[in-house]
Amino acid sequence: MSNMAMDEDPQRGTATDPGESRSSSVRRIAVALSGVVVILIGIPMIPLFGPGWLVVFTGLAILASEFEWADRLRNRMRHRVRSFLDKRTPGSGA
Repeated sequence: MSNMAMDEDPQRGTATDPGESRSSSVRRIAVALSGVVVILIGIPMIPLFGPGWLVVFTGLAILASEFEWADRLRNRMRHRVRSFLDKRTPGSGA
């Protein structure tokens, strides 16, 4: 019964030790901070200069690597961008 001290990891479905749980928390925080910083850099780039939307989508992709809500938002935004581009593309049948 030595597995009693181990925690269950819901994402992997495997038992992990508390040290792995702590490193997972640190990773999630690092991913969250990285994604938010990239998005915050991209927002002023949208009207000013450079590839603002590309930077914002990159930040969202960073967040989506760790958070399910960000993945759903990224997929929704991707769908809207594609439908917008399909409407603007000549000969697309729209």
